[in-house]
Amino acid sequence: MEDLPQITDTIRLPVHIDIHPYLLDHHVEGKGVLPAVEAMNLLGETVKRFRPETDITDMTEARFDKFLYIQPGMTQLTAYVDIERHENSDITAKLLTKNRSKKSSITRTKSHASVCYPRKKIDFADLPLDLSSALEGICVEIPPDKIYRELVPFGPAYHNIQDALYISEYGAIAKAGSPKRKAPPDQPAQLGSPFPLDAAFHAACVWGQRYGQTVAFPVGFSRRTVFNSTRSGEMYFMHILPLQTNSTPFLFDMRIYDKDGNLYEEVRGVQMRDVSAGRVKPPAWISKIEEKNPLKSIKLNCRATSVIELKTLMPFSEKILSVHERKHFQQMGEKQKRSYLGARLACKRLSRILSGNDMLTLPSKITTVDPDLERPCCPLTDSDSALPCSVSHDDRFAIAVASDQRVGVDVEKTSGRVMKSRSLFMSKNEQTLVRASPLGEIDAAVRIWSIKEAAAKALDFTIADSWNRVHVMDVGQCKSTIGIDGMDIYSAIHERVDRHLFTLVCRSASSRIHHAEKP
Repeated sequence: MEDLPQITDTIRLPVHIDIHPYLLDHHVEGKGVLPAVEAMNLLGETVKRFRPETDITDMTEARFDKFLYIQPGMTQLTAYVDIERHENSDITAKLLTKNRSKKSSITRTKSHASVCYPRKKIDFADLPLDLSSALEGICVEIPPDKIYRELVPFGPAYHNIQDALYISEYGAIAKAGSPKRKAPPDQPAQLGSPFPLDAAFHAACVWGQRYGQTVAFPVGFSRRTVFNSTRSGEMYFMHILPLQTNSTPFLFDMRIYDKDGNLYEEVRGVQMRDVSAGRVKPPAWISKIEEKNPLKSIKLNCRATSVIELKTLMPFSEKILSVHERKHFQQMGEKQKRSYLGARLACKRLSRILSGNDMLTLPSKITTVDPDLERPCCPLTDSDSALPCSVSHDDRFAIAVASDQRVGVDVEKTSGRVMKSRSLFMSKNEQTLVRASPLGEIDAAVRIWSIKEAAAKALDFTIADSWNRVHVMDVGQCKSTIGIDGMDIYSAIHERVDRHLFTLVCRSASSRIHHAEKP
């Protein structure tokens, strides 16, 4: 193990923390607690005052060891800040309190928070904007009032997630406000408002309850960089990315943006764990909302799959478009634009996955439409080649799939409207199948419609050709059988999410059941 830099000198300074009324809304198990973000602001202000040359916007090795409780009726709290200078010129600041035992005269010192301000800057590699522009996966939507009533029960001053929180197995996206409140004089302007980052911690806490069945709070992080100061009264957008969730502490990366996609803060390696020793449990409903591994069958039959919920699109999503894509985008109506953006994001993510998880190529350099501006493509960023892919979207989802063979995917919202046009896209035999189906006429008809949409993409048919040349021979809950021109027989795979049906048709060995020779 590499030796740690030696401490060359230490300054211990008394600090008096004014207990503003809003701080009392930050409580754990009914007890007021100084927020970690406020502790960081206090440490930053103290270091800046006595070591003005220190860059407090770059922090590493943060630890939040013990809660600093705020007693009822308290207006000011006395603490200490140790400022340590290391031989490599790094600065470490620690927030401490002293408590005298009631039974003896022994005074004990508790460490509540510590942060290192490195002299040597760390190279920064930003997450490509397309990976922060929307949340991948099937989402759970949780309204703010439910978050702060049942999941993160803080008082009104900390109800800063302003819109629905979206979480999936891939992370969380939230919109958070910074209350229009005059900053206390001891808050350093370089660090901005503490509320957006605190709201990001709330989002990660909810994610941990949903997918880790643990009420986890921040206990440290590897690095925090403040690029722009968040301001009171402004709205920000945050993206939470889970890194380690199989064991505690959970690890997350967090990023905070403005509406134009400018990065304000990045926090890497946020450590979160249960700080209640098991006393606080998530409510039962949070882990029982829906299946946790949706679209499993479709994923197994593709090289790569990406699903975007359109309602999670960030305001800056269109910045991910290439010049080629933007040309088509500008000709669309607003509803079309949202679906198009979702499809482009899904395709760009496929490209990154299939190019060895490429994180360097700018999203605007990944073009996901052919020169005809209609057909989707999945280019490999490390070569001039591309894989066959297919894209579909409805009013909620955009899905993109890639395969080694021609592939077609479709997503349809289940609706009785499909019955009005059944004579157009269904043969008489197919109409008979629908009437006899144990799935019910509407569900069976939607499957046939979806099969023919997906097959048209996989076989390079027009939709009219698909209606006539693709014959559904059997309609099932998870799999259907189809024939092409009375010869090739394939299977179509179905998955259901709420009222939305996903269908995959792939010209691969696994999807072909039988080949009938031409007479």
